[in-house]
Formats: sequence, structure tokens, C-alpha cells
Amino acid sequence: MHEWPLLIFTLLVQASVGLTLFSAVNAFNRQANSQALRVALITSCVLGGVGLIASVAHLGYPLNAFNSLRHIASSWLSREIILAALYLGVLGVTTLLALFAKRIVPLLVLLAGLIGLVDVYCMSNIYISASVVTWMHFNTLFMFYGSVLILGAVLAMLMLVPRGRNGEMRDLAKLAVAAVVVAVAARLVEQPAYMSFLAQSRVSDVVTFPLQALAAFDGLASVRMAAWCLMVAGAALFALSLRQRRIARGVALSGSVLLVVAEIMARYTFFSLN
Repeated sequence: MHEWPLLIFTLLVQASVGLTLFSAVNAFNRQANSQALRVALITSCVLGGVGLIASVAHLGYPLNAFNSLRHIASSWLSREIILAALYLGVLGVTTLLALFAKRIVPLLVLLAGLIGLVDVYCMSNIYISASVVTWMHFNTLFMFYGSVLILGAVLAMLMLVPRGRNGEMRDLAKLAVAAVVVAVAARLVEQPAYMSFLAQSRVSDVVTFPLQALAAFDGLASVRMAAWCLMVAGAALFALSLRQRRIARGVALSGSVLLVVAEIMARYTFFSLN
């Protein structure tokens, strides 16, 4: 597996977008902790920036990265790069306002999050449009947007929901739990269609790069199963953290660790092609 830069890039950018969206929701709440919001915005910028640096490291000749911007009308890669830059630009301006003008503009945070969602759509279509059988399915959309919801929810629970008396932010915690449960459930429901697509691809001559990807997919069955088990267990723990009026931080943290590990394992299998 030689695609570690892409694994880091996709996960970090999707985590950044997810945290930005939860920050936008929180920014509209008058009871929100402005200091926590500023830290969350800084974290989103750092995650997105490191992710983009990792994506440049993937290129054989990083100095030629600007050549990928020349085909925006026909290339999902060009669109993704431009939208990623726009996302980080808006997010950066929003963060600078929060830090130096001490002013958090909810609409700007929301705008950055929405641009990020479009960027993730373009990112997904880069792989769906590639000649790799295990990518050429809307399963890629479920995986990438699922990561936005799951990683964003985990970061929001850890950074935006205050410790101690956190009843006033329970709605945000409920939203985070709902996002995780919906993302995991949607992936589970979609899996039969994905497996059926792969089964048909095994006997098809249309796909140009089926053999190595399918062999790697089969060879990593145990890793994929472990990722699913960790994902479901993490979602269950995440939900159980809200059983009491006081959020069980230890339970939420345990669920968060399982969810993050599961996302890394799932993305590892996604990029393992031989």
C-alpha cells in the first residue's frame, strides 16, 4: 500500500469539513463557548492545510501541481483543487476574524462548510471516474461523506461540547450522535448493492483495472470486517454516552477512538490496490 498521502489527505480534509459544519451549527447558538469555537476553527484550518500538503506529496513532481488546474471544465481533479483552495480560503478568513477581530460570523462558517461539502463531492468523483473497479461505485460517496459526518461528530463531541455541566449543549451532542448513527447505518444499508456490483465486475470485460484491485479487496476481507465491527461498536458507545443527563465523557471518548481507528482501517482497504 503506497497511497498513504492520499489516505491522510482524504481523511484530514473530510474531518476538517465535518468539524466546520458542526462549528457552523454551534455558531448559531448564543450559548456557545466562543473560545471553544475559535479552537475548533483553528483545528479545521490545520487539518485541511495538512491534508492538502499530503496531497501535494503524492504527486511525482509537486512543483507541477499547477498543471492540474488547467482542465476545470472536464476534470474532477481540477475542480476539487479549486474548491479545496476556496474552502480553506473562506475558512481561513473566518478563523482570522474570530482570532483577531474577536468576531465569529456564523454565516461565513456555514459558507465554508457548504463549500467543503461540494469539495468532498468532487473528491469522490475523482475516484468514481477512475478505472479502478473497487472505486467506480456510489459506495465511494457513502464512504467519503460518512467520514465527514463521523469524524466531524467525534471532533465536535470532544471540542465543542463542554465538560462538567453540559446540559445546555446536549442538543449538539445529540446531533453528533445522530450523525454517527446515520452515517454507519447508511453505509450498512448500501453495502449489498456495492457487493453485487463487485460480483458483476468479476465477470465483466468492461473495467480496465479489475484484477489487482479485486484481489486486494478479497485479501483484506479480515481488515474490512474488523473495521465494520469497530465502527458499529464505536457508534453504539457514542450513543450510550447520552443515556444519562450528564454526558458520559469516558464512554464517548472510547467510542470516538473506535470510530477513528475504523475510519483509518476502512480507508486503508480503499486505497490498497495490490
